[in-house]
Amino acid sequence: MPKAEEILSLGMEKLELKDDDKIIHKLLIYIDILKKWNKKINLTALRHDEDIIKNHLLDSLSVTKLIDQKKILDVGSGAGFPGIVLAICDKTRHVTLVDKVRKKTVFMNQVCLELNLNNVSVIHSRVEDIETINKYDAIIARAFGEMSLLMKLTKNLLVYDGIWYGMKSKKVLEENIVKNKNFLKIYDIKVPFLGADRYFIKIKNT
Repeated sequence: MPKAEEILSLGMEKLELKDDDKIIHKLLIYIDILKKWNKKINLTALRHDEDIIKNHLLDSLSVTKLIDQKKILDVGSGAGFPGIVLAICDKTRHVTLVDKVRKKTVFMNQVCLELNLNNVSVIHSRVEDIETINKYDAIIARAFGEMSLLMKLTKNLLVYDGIWYGMKSKKVLEENIVKNKNFLKIYDIKVPFLGADRYFIKIKNT
């Protein structure tokens, strides 16, 4: 087994995730597409398969079991993390990816096309400019600012009792919303083979 595939397989095993519907196969194709496009546009500073798997794929996979909602908006998706990974893991989810950079949305559309992901939509827009009647059950962000800003910009897009999720570094502990304990739950995430401190914050829309 190639090293990249082995790391991904072992990582999923540690996260207690099953390789249903050829998840690993699809994720490896995703890496190949990412590296190919990364030569033309800046999608990630990481160049090696193992680094991409640890910092992007396993990081995204580490939260999939903590999300119950099926209609999800991924804000500032960039190269599709975590949204595309969440969609690959669960076909019953519908994930909408939004990013203000057109090149990135073109890339994400290409990934969805090559992986035949029918449960993903891609929007090229600033999130504050999105207008929709159909609201989302959950909004997630990985590469974004403080949770309070995310909530302010997207409150009109989230159903009542919906959940905001934030994938964060240790800096989240300094955010006022955490200091004031204005959150539903915060998880200390252990990403396999990644030594960085990772946190997952959950806030209900009331």
